[in-house]
Amino acid sequence: MTENTFRRKFENYVKQNPKDADLKRKGYTAVAAKVARVAYSLIKYQTDYRCYHESVIPSGEIPSIGP
Repeated sequence: MTENTFRRKFENYVKQNPKDADLKRKGYTAVAAKVARVAYSLIKYQTDYRCYHESVIPSGEIPSIGP
């Protein structure tokens, strides 16, 4: 996937200086922590992974985001 929340989180860390090894390490650590939180939540609530947050409308339908 070219666009997802994990990639966006990493890119936010390294956008100041993409060649800085320290920023890359911090970005990888932040993404790893996010993956761990997502995995824990999926197991705890026994749900399927949705790469983007989907909003629920009052009728109970879940509209998809994107094509």
